[in-house]
Amino acid sequence: MSTSLSFECNIPDLLTGKIDISDPYQNYNSRGIPTSFGVDLDFLEMHLSKTLKSSEFYVLRGKIEDTLRNWESKYQRQLDKLHKENREEHVDELSQEAKLTFEALNNILVHTLSIDDTVDWNAIKRKDAFRAKPNELFNDGKQPDFIQFNSYGRPNDFEKITLPIEPNFEEVKNQYGFFSKLFRAQAIKEDFEGRLEEWEQQKEQINKSNIDQELLFNQSVSTFENKKKQFEEEKQRDNEALENIKARYKHGDPKAIEEYCDLVLNTSEYPDYFPQNWVLEYRQENKIAVVEYSLPTPGQLPTIESYKYIKSRDEVSEKVFTQAVLKNLFNSVMYQICIRTIHELFEADVINALDAVAFNGLVTNKNPATGIEETKVIMSVMANKDQFISFDLAQVDPKATFKHMKGVAASSLVDLTPIPPIIQLDKSDKRFISGRNVVGNLDESINLAAMHWDDFEHLIRELFEKEFASNGGEVKVTQASSDGGVDAIAFDPDPIRGGKIVIQAKRYTNVVGVAAVRDLYGTVMNEGATKGILVTTSDYGRDSYEFAKEKPLTLLNGGNLLSLLEKHGHKARINVAEAKKILKA
Repeated sequence: MSTSLSFECNIPDLLTGKIDISDPYQNYNSRGIPTSFGVDLDFLEMHLSKTLKSSEFYVLRGKIEDTLRNWESKYQRQLDKLHKENREEHVDELSQEAKLTFEALNNILVHTLSIDDTVDWNAIKRKDAFRAKPNELFNDGKQPDFIQFNSYGRPNDFEKITLPIEPNFEEVKNQYGFFSKLFRAQAIKEDFEGRLEEWEQQKEQINKSNIDQELLFNQSVSTFENKKKQFEEEKQRDNEALENIKARYKHGDPKAIEEYCDLVLNTSEYPDYFPQNWVLEYRQENKIAVVEYSLPTPGQLPTIESYKYIKSRDEVSEKVFTQAVLKNLFNSVMYQICIRTIHELFEADVINALDAVAFNGLVTNKNPATGIEETKVIMSVMANKDQFISFDLAQVDPKATFKHMKGVAASSLVDLTPIPPIIQLDKSDKRFISGRNVVGNLDESINLAAMHWDDFEHLIRELFEKEFASNGGEVKVTQASSDGGVDAIAFDPDPIRGGKIVIQAKRYTNVVGVAAVRDLYGTVMNEGATKGILVTTSDYGRDSYEFAKEKPLTLLNGGNLLSLLEKHGHKARINVAEAKKILKA
């Protein structure tokens, strides 16, 4: 039975009207196989955004509500800080906060070393109690003033309308004077009867109103209990989904491993102004976790060193850090985040699912030259677990550690110079809004991994002809072999980035070993080429990625190939398991 991609989320009152939550969608891989569910959150006022993913649909709600509670706390602290600014009595407090903030940034890496990063499954289970907003218990959305609610929003009592006092003939009679009592007995009687009749009408109306109010009260109690029951069922379902991930993780399920790694990063605490957004992909074939991690921009880090009250002007002045201090701070923080993220994933890896972690640090900001928002990879590194866990991180210089692992980055990160990542995420995953498959028009009859090697050769040639055609480039096939490999030479006329490019393809159903990458590098050197591109229908081993570091080589796996094909109008699929059966037959 398919899952309905919808659920309700409780948005905290403080954030009501400030948060944008997308409709849940389903992610598919390049073969059209469902991989995970996702949802996007945006808090424009605080410049916060987050993409949440889970292989279990009902875990998403818990992740959303955790994120919203976290954002609520951040927003409240921001409001509190704004309230304190420009107030003489808070100057010392603001200066102390600024000092502690600076110290915390310089200890981002050290902070995590005293924390056990292993996922505490019980701690992340939903334990929240049901709370209702009273107005939501009524069809018209209005909260009656005669019903009392407890702190959880449950109706617990209502006020009945008090009946007026029944008229008494003697009391009515005593309201008349002596002579009226003697000579106006009939009038007094008629007055009493009129009052009694009016009282009867009021009594009837009030009793009716009290019955209506009691009915509305009982209905609101019933609505509360029904909502509470639904909430508890959803909470149980969410927790069961989490237990399912836990069980699958222990058995080495790749999607559960990916989910587990995501949970590890989700529990990592950073300052409020950090984006704390990432996309993580686990590659089972080579036991690599690839993380694209959003880093704060230079402008998001604090700039105030201290505060001082100027009595003569009755204002609070700010002392800002020098540009040199801010530059060093930004560089330090970026390297610390990188090393810390790798450390957290390795330390939490209790089933030894990871042999390596590839970290790509991204920064999103507006280009000052164009005013257009851009996302750039400014640092990239792949860490080998056996090597990394031998480091004493309490004693290291994070930048030196990054360079020791052959990380790629500009000399100064604060310039936000883009660099090519060592390993890229599989960008072929597709987004499906409300269950609609965006890649539904793909011709799934073509399995690239099972194509005849000659057909595959021409497909690669045509693909790269289109890729280089926009620059006036030319692609020539120079050699082919029946093992599905193809050598081609591209001539890119671009005076800066162009030159002679060697292209080699491997129509493989197994992981491409480092020997093939070495062969390509040798060909690049022998040909005097500026670059080599290796394309496969499968994927590469960790040794292959390690060897390609800092060399003019680009490794494109099956997912990258399908994305490139789609870019140029070709539609196909890759199913390695199917191809193995076909090629074996």
